[in-house]
Amino acid sequence: MAAQHHPIFQAIVQADYAGGWRMYLELEEPEAADHRWGGYCLFALGELLPAKDLLMQAKAEGSAAAGIELAVVLRYLGDLSAAHHELDAVMECGLPALEQAAALRERGALHLYEGRAALAQTVLEAAWRAVSSLGRAGQPFLAPTAQLLGYTYALLGREAPAIHYLNLALRAVVGVKRVHPLHSRAQIHLQMGHYVQATSDLQEASAYLPSLQSAAAHQAYLEGVLACAQGHWTLATPFLSRARGQAQTSGETGTEFLAELSLASVLTVQADYDAALAHLLRAQHLSGNVWEQALFELRSGSWAAAQGQAAQTQLEAARDAFTKLDLPREMAWAELHLAACALPSRPAEALAALRRAVNHRHRLGSGAPLLPELRLLPSLVQFMSTHPQESPIKTLLSDRREMGISEPLHIRLVTFGRAHLLADGQEVQLRLKRMLELLAFLLLRGPVSRDTIMLNLWPDDDPRKAVNYFHQANHLLKSAAPTLRLAFDKTAAMYTLRCEGPVLTSDIGDIKRLLSADDENLQVRALELYTGPFLPQVEAQWAREEGDTVEWSMINTALGLMARWSREGRYDKCRSLSQRLVEVFPCDESLVEYLVEATLHLDGSVAAQRTLLEASGRAELLLNQTPDWMARLNTRIHQLN
Repeated sequence: MAAQHHPIFQAIVQADYAGGWRMYLELEEPEAADHRWGGYCLFALGELLPAKDLLMQAKAEGSAAAGIELAVVLRYLGDLSAAHHELDAVMECGLPALEQAAALRERGALHLYEGRAALAQTVLEAAWRAVSSLGRAGQPFLAPTAQLLGYTYALLGREAPAIHYLNLALRAVVGVKRVHPLHSRAQIHLQMGHYVQATSDLQEASAYLPSLQSAAAHQAYLEGVLACAQGHWTLATPFLSRARGQAQTSGETGTEFLAELSLASVLTVQADYDAALAHLLRAQHLSGNVWEQALFELRSGSWAAAQGQAAQTQLEAARDAFTKLDLPREMAWAELHLAACALPSRPAEALAALRRAVNHRHRLGSGAPLLPELRLLPSLVQFMSTHPQESPIKTLLSDRREMGISEPLHIRLVTFGRAHLLADGQEVQLRLKRMLELLAFLLLRGPVSRDTIMLNLWPDDDPRKAVNYFHQANHLLKSAAPTLRLAFDKTAAMYTLRCEGPVLTSDIGDIKRLLSADDENLQVRALELYTGPFLPQVEAQWAREEGDTVEWSMINTALGLMARWSREGRYDKCRSLSQRLVEVFPCDESLVEYLVEATLHLDGSVAAQRTLLEASGRAELLLNQTPDWMARLNTRIHQLN
């Protein structure tokens, strides 16, 4: 019996996979063709491993064409080598034109999964011609072939044919058959930055999932990616976790791999590095083809760079692998991560990487595929917000405006010196005097209960007034900075500061991170970020504790650096750093001593004596007396001279 006339195949054409499976179960002595189409029904119902077994049985009993559906199942299971082997065997059997067209389509799908978009395009165009030439007999394969062609063209940056083929696919099918084309079109809309349209496609697809369980994990993954693209991390996490769990249960290695990497990225941007590592290790175990391995290198390199670890070699390896695959989107992603890796100590390298990323953006014809990646790179976003006139940055910022994105790219809480809140470098006016203290407390100490907030910020106030002030602050924050909110976890009864959309950074967070880095250039950068006392207008004990802790860590780090530089005779570095720190810590004897000693070695005793007098004068203004270290350091000059 020809495939198109088989009753179970007819049920598949109608997307009645459960009905087709019931037909198979009712057969007293199923034959090879029955096993073939029964196996495909199992696949569509999300039973990948039983489907594989049944399709292998179909082949063993004489249905060579069952190798096509077996290749599909093997692709979902992540066994691409075996899938290619099955298709090789099918193509050698001299099968009818319809079967050959189906095999070509699956070959294109495999190339696409491997990241070989240009090769996939060639094969899928051949499959499209073959299916189109078959007239009515080829109708069942028109939509799935057009769907893959559309997605392939999107990866190659050719939106017009991408949308053309996806719309063809959707016009050719109804009901549950629309799920896969809708998923592909949602991905294209995501790449184009059309988030409303992507949401609409996913909402329509979700209605059909009860009848197509094989698509459930991918649906959850796409919903998670859509949330990530908009910076909605708290929405993304449950979607991605569901995708990971469903894919692991069904054996969909590819979807599980992508979900694991996306979870790692979300956790990395939230600085939960240990949890991110767990997902990275699982993804590494799952990665198979060259594209997956390159994507793993990109995400694990980003995880390392976010913690100040060496990552440039790893990120360059990812970029080089994407270059061999000729994937301009992924090449641009890698350049963005290399730009972030160069910061803050090598801004010229960062700009060079951004220029290369923008060159790939021009190949794609749009910057939309790059913008979601920027959300994963807080340091790069911060750099862009402070250098908006640089040519590649202007291009990326213009892309955001063209997409209608009005929210700021970067929110920054400044807590040292004059405390204030910035949105893309512009100060946000906060109407309540203690709003900044509340934001800083939640950022540094959250999640915390309301009672803890009241105890630390308003210990002596009337509790009712304090609670009222807190709720008023929460309300006013929504109008002053809509992307920031005081999020409340009802289960834990805890508040935390949450930013949905823009990247949220703080000077105190940067200083702590850079001080802990095993790189003297980054540690010096941390010391340069200090502009004065922590929340100087706040007298609360918690603020004094935070400020004292950071200042002690800064001075301790600085003294360690200068001790090493002094031993090595690097007095220019000693003087530069000690000059900077004596301005903000004028009474610290050790800092003044390093400044005087470095000046003595560089410029002689007269300059050292003058430097000591100037430092003593600054300290005297604060102490209302000559500092007790003045005489000791004066003697020190004479000893060293």
